[in-house]
Amino acid sequence: MSEIDGRGLLVIISAPSGGGKDTVIHPLTKVLDDAVVYVTATSRKPRRGEQHGVDYYFYEPDKFRAEIEAGNFLEWSMVHGDFKGVRRDALADTLRDHKIVIVKPEPQGMRKLKAQLPEALTIFIMPPSLDTLQNWLRQRGTESPEEFAVRMRNAPIEMAAAPEYDYVVVNEEGKIDKTVEEIARIIKKEMTKPRHYEL
Repeated sequence: MSEIDGRGLLVIISAPSGGGKDTVIHPLTKVLDDAVVYVTATSRKPRRGEQHGVDYYFYEPDKFRAEIEAGNFLEWSMVHGDFKGVRRDALADTLRDHKIVIVKPEPQGMRKLKAQLPEALTIFIMPPSLDTLQNWLRQRGTESPEEFAVRMRNAPIEMAAAPEYDYVVVNEEGKIDKTVEEIARIIKKEMTKPRHYEL
């Protein structure tokens, strides 16, 4: 356990599955000074074009369980049938090395992280409606019909968590630049406050 003062701003950004989280976060790291995305570990198989250590750390389920038992995860959860989690050591290193560190858990992951790191900044990206979200997921076309059904079933539950976040930003259809701008403005404003984390 180490203490980290004032170095990086930990930003937790969540959205329902298919809500445009990655589409927003990618340009966000370009407009902010020294912002990086923390690479989450997952037990799901890589999608086409995804790279180990860049998009996610891809672990076999058994390896993931072993890491959990060794106490290496700050938080982990079962999401849409797969493990996802944030490694304590990797997050501490990333916060030491960068001004802004973005983590992108589901709401259940946010609650666990916020409980341990109360000074983290939390932002929820809200789709304009459930119908729009359904269209976005369809267009993305990366899920099987079963996965699609699970994600649509979970979406209202994930969206209901929005009031628990410090900020909620609506990701309007076709206005990605506006969403990125708004989140960048929030982060810049919050960076002026000193932070302290126990990791």
